[in-house]
Amino acid sequence: MTKQHGKKIIRWVGGFLLLLIISACNTSNANSNMADEQKEEGEKTVQYTTITGEQVEIPADPKRVVYIGQTIGDFLAMDIPVVGNNLPKEPASYYEGKLEGIVDIGNPADLETILTLKPDLIINGYYKADPNLNEELAKIATTIPFNPALPYTERVKEMGNILGKQEEVAQVIAKFETRFKEMFEKFQLAEGETATVFYQLGKTLYVMGDRSLGAIIYGENGFAVPPAVQKNIIDVEGVSFVTVSEEVLSQFAGDHLFVIVQEDDESESEADRLLQSPIWGTLPAVQKGNVYVIANEWNTDELLALEQLYKKLPEWMHKQ
Repeated sequence: MTKQHGKKIIRWVGGFLLLLIISACNTSNANSNMADEQKEEGEKTVQYTTITGEQVEIPADPKRVVYIGQTIGDFLAMDIPVVGNNLPKEPASYYEGKLEGIVDIGNPADLETILTLKPDLIINGYYKADPNLNEELAKIATTIPFNPALPYTERVKEMGNILGKQEEVAQVIAKFETRFKEMFEKFQLAEGETATVFYQLGKTLYVMGDRSLGAIIYGENGFAVPPAVQKNIIDVEGVSFVTVSEEVLSQFAGDHLFVIVQEDDESESEADRLLQSPIWGTLPAVQKGNVYVIANEWNTDELLALEQLYKKLPEWMHKQ
């Protein structure tokens, strides 16, 4: 082999190796850029204004949500990936088979348990009860305040804003509005026909406003609100219910009476006494047979319960 020929081979091999190195670098850079893009996509955030007026960045598509609050049924119905919640001690019947895989974080919340769940978003429905808790939760993951006491339409719309599910929420609300409209049309209520929700808890009797079950029966197509309920509860900011004595029952009692009874011996005994009392017997709704005694688990407007409530109401009122 001549020296000249040997030099050509060396130059050719050198050039080939250089091309391999450049190609490897380009591939490595491309893979790195792709990984960065995927990481950036996975960590994408959006601006959100909380109910307290604070501007925060939250995950655009959270995968591990911890919800502190009692309306877990909304999240379950919307297929939100909740990994932790202060689960109910005695779950309602409509929760059956729905709570599996969700860790009980205690009531209101155990910080160490939440930390082990590695949430990417914490929704705190108890922010008013313990302001310090919000600060501690924020050290674990982005934490936003939430008001679970809102009527379901407002509450679920806020969920949609938080979780980027505005379109799905609009469809869900439209579905239930249609169902309840059709239900009330079958009731053929007279104009101005009223209803009252009483709640027996131990020895105390409450009149409820337009929250929980009230949010359903006083809906756009539902019963009218008795004037005393409107004046003493609904029109008063921050008031969802008031206690009443038997002496003033007639002031609050509407044309239909829904009596919610807490499921314990004292509440049930006291409710039985009320329903047999002479004063109760004087109410027009009682005399017409328009009294419906229902279990406490139905004192709700959670989406999961609404799946059954629009069927339960006609059953209670014997208007299937």
